[in-house]
Amino acid sequence: MKVSRFKMFLRGKIFQMLVLIAIVLIIAYINAPGMFNMFNLRQIMSNITITAIFACGISPLLMCGGIDFSGSSVGNCAAVLLALCFQTFTSIPWPLLIIPALILGGAIGALNAFFVLKLNLMAFIATMAMGTVWGGLAIYAVRSVSVPIAIRAFNNLSGIFLFGYIPLFFMVAIVLIVFYSFLLMKTTFGRNVLMCGGNQVAARLAGLNPVKIRTILFINSGVISAVGGVAYASQLRLGHPQGLTTLMPHMSAFIGSLLGGVSFFGGSGSIAGAFFGITLINVLSYSLTSMGVDLWVNSLLNGSLLIIALTIDDITRRIRLRRLGIKSGTNSMVMPGMPSR
Repeated sequence: MKVSRFKMFLRGKIFQMLVLIAIVLIIAYINAPGMFNMFNLRQIMSNITITAIFACGISPLLMCGGIDFSGSSVGNCAAVLLALCFQTFTSIPWPLLIIPALILGGAIGALNAFFVLKLNLMAFIATMAMGTVWGGLAIYAVRSVSVPIAIRAFNNLSGIFLFGYIPLFFMVAIVLIVFYSFLLMKTTFGRNVLMCGGNQVAARLAGLNPVKIRTILFINSGVISAVGGVAYASQLRLGHPQGLTTLMPHMSAFIGSLLGGVSFFGGSGSIAGAFFGITLINVLSYSLTSMGVDLWVNSLLNGSLLIIALTIDDITRRIRLRRLGIKSGTNSMVMPGMPSR
């Protein structure tokens, strides 16, 4: 049993990601040995943090056959609301003021679920449209002006390093990754998520409610996006109505999830794989920057990685269907979130 599990690990996406990360680091060390210092390590972990947090909302939804592209705008709204609450309710302990931001994220996630699951709108279009709407509302709420955060204890969170090396928010991201990994791989709810993503008809016949499960995951995606917005507000020390729009962490989480083995069509994948996919993207980007490669190369590589991940995912899916004796014609491909009739 141990041997077979080891062989499965060697064939798995996590091992592949680790090998690719090692190759990138070796190439970077040969071309830019000065990159390997504690400051750059901290910077890489900080860069990974926000995207890894967003992956805890993006990946489970993908595994269930859904998708949410409103994350960055939701994070901006949460950051702006948090900063306004800090300015307005000065007598209330600041940790309690994070709760309204999380509630806002959950409410937006529930609204996304309503449009997608009740009105049968395509999730890709609906969530992208809602992201635009909420992004505009965040800008209007503060008239395009960033809201400074004067609470020193909150601002200092991003400057706390555990053991002197590991950023606090990076550890928060790791805790979330571990928690969601356990939830999806070791609990009944996690198995239900994968079953609903793999085959909705079979899930219904088994007594599951795919609409309820996806609603929970949409709400989770909104709350996680708000957590990412709160963490980013601490890093910036202000609530920026467009801060996450330029970084697009939800898109990086999406690409990293696909690279890490989360299927675009649902039914398979892991949060841990998504995390190492995100790590690969960030290590590659930082290594290229350290080696003096032009910035346009990063964009080119990110787009290429997405195409490669989608291609591999589609090929893997077709092989899996063929083994099950199911023909996968050209008309059988269904985008996540499309209404099933």
